[in-house]
Amino acid sequence: MAVKNRRIFLKQTSLLGMGLITAPLSLTKGKCSLTPPQTQGPFYPLQFPLDQNNNLTVIDGHKKAAFGETIVIRGCVLTEDCQPLRARVEIWQACASGRYNHDYDPNPAPIDPNFQYWGYATTDDQGKYSFITIKPGGYPVTDDWVRPPHIHFKITAPKLPPLITQLYFSEEEKLNQKDRILQRVPPHQRNLVMMDLKADDSLKVRNGQFNIILNQTPELV
Repeated sequence: MAVKNRRIFLKQTSLLGMGLITAPLSLTKGKCSLTPPQTQGPFYPLQFPLDQNNNLTVIDGHKKAAFGETIVIRGCVLTEDCQPLRARVEIWQACASGRYNHDYDPNPAPIDPNFQYWGYATTDDQGKYSFITIKPGGYPVTDDWVRPPHIHFKITAPKLPPLITQLYFSEEEKLNQKDRILQRVPPHQRNLVMMDLKADDSLKVRNGQFNIILNQTPELV
């Protein structure tokens, strides 16, 4: 998809501003299951891109868009009581080749100069957020371990402990089953960090829902 067409897509969906395509979430009385925390990993950005927004597929001033499959991630940030939160949501990830834009990444796969690698969104009054990004590639860690495609999340909200976690794709079943980091998550909680990608004819890209539930225990100061 050309950069021009992607910008038209953004304008039509209003993703960069309001995140309006986020599907409504039925808030029920009771408790929502906390999103399991996971390791931050070694590739949190050392330097942040000049272009900072929730669309990682197009960088201002670049003639080409990022390589790979464009996807949309949308969801809500909620409390344990299933109430919406105002929060900052950061993501960082590998590009389609499986390479991070990080000095310490030993992966010989090519860097994508047209991919943003990191972005952030701020939730609205209903706790909604959204991102346009690329489905990341997996990458080798050791001779017998390949990390499945995944996206790192960091969520911060006033007076609450921050949450760092990772999001996986349910369609990567074989790699997910062998991933040493995902397997640290208790089996009954793994579905809470898993996302289904579904086709959407109106958006022309696959999209998924990832709701994030934060611990309400106040952060000690």
